[in-house]
Amino acid sequence: METMTDEELVNAAIALANDFYRLHGYVARKNFKYWESSHPQEQLIFEMVCLAFEKIRGSDVMGAIENIEAEND
Repeated sequence: METMTDEELVNAAIALANDFYRLHGYVARKNFKYWESSHPQEQLIFEMVCLAFEKIRGSDVMGAIENIEAEND
């Protein structure tokens, strides 16, 4: 399995979240930060994505987000 940078992982997670969001009948927004949303459906979608990445790739999406945010501080 190819190693992804934190940025690549987060971008892939957002892309998958957009796909899941569209499947629920919503309009996805490019580069939307689902983890910052207060909307329950958007939070749930991103939790599903994080779980999928963890189960399939063993990747920690929220850890990647924390690393990126720490670098930008």
